[in-house]
Amino acid sequence: MIRFLENPNLPKGRVKAVICGELCAELNGYLDLIGIERLVINPNIYMDPAVKYHADMSALHIGKNKIVLSENQQVLYTLLKERGFEVSFTSREIKGEYPDDIALNLTVIGDKILGKLSFADETALGLCSDYSKIDVRQGYCKCSCLVVRDNALITDDESVYKIAVKNCLDCLLISKGDVLLPGHQYGFIGGASGKISENEVLFFGDITAHRDYKKIADFIEKHGCRIISLDIPLTDFGGIIPIIEEA
Repeated sequence: MIRFLENPNLPKGRVKAVICGELCAELNGYLDLIGIERLVINPNIYMDPAVKYHADMSALHIGKNKIVLSENQQVLYTLLKERGFEVSFTSREIKGEYPDDIALNLTVIGDKILGKLSFADETALGLCSDYSKIDVRQGYCKCSCLVVRDNALITDDESVYKIAVKNCLDCLLISKGDVLLPGHQYGFIGGASGKISENEVLFFGDITAHRDYKKIADFIEKHGCRIISLDIPLTDFGGIIPIIEEA
């Protein structure tokens, strides 16, 4: 049997479907091999070409069967509706450069949602009435965060780290610069990772090459998870959004 994920980013069973962007052949092949269906977003032609396929820019899982999409995601909308999801579109167009591109770049963790709230989409925030809303300086909050447990995350942004700790979350701050994002100086850790089961964290490349690998590995082990690392350079592909899992 399969079911919707109760809590965003935090599967309890083996993930069976994710929203994602245009990934590399190695990552596509691995997800296919372990039986994870890829629901691929449409490219947003009005955004920076480096991130026009990034799921963390164009989709937000609110929990259970509720998802918010940017308004250009008509194909994905149909695919999700066919699978029983309640799908809403953003109240504003996601396009161009910062801050017009961050309306859905929010991190849901446990009963909290973190993001630059002044630029967050009104529709998304309206659907998040059950969450405590926490404002952070980093507009690319979801890109910057790997949610490990409902009270634990890894981030490469100091402002997110400070707010997370202030709000009683166990947070590991790591260095920037060891994640690739073609066309940019570097990418983000959240865009280069995602959970594929309750106790497995998948990295989109060789996490052992990260300068803070030991800290990352120790933190993930502390929270009862294990690392899966692909043999390619660690790259920000916009993350994966797990939405369906085994019951």
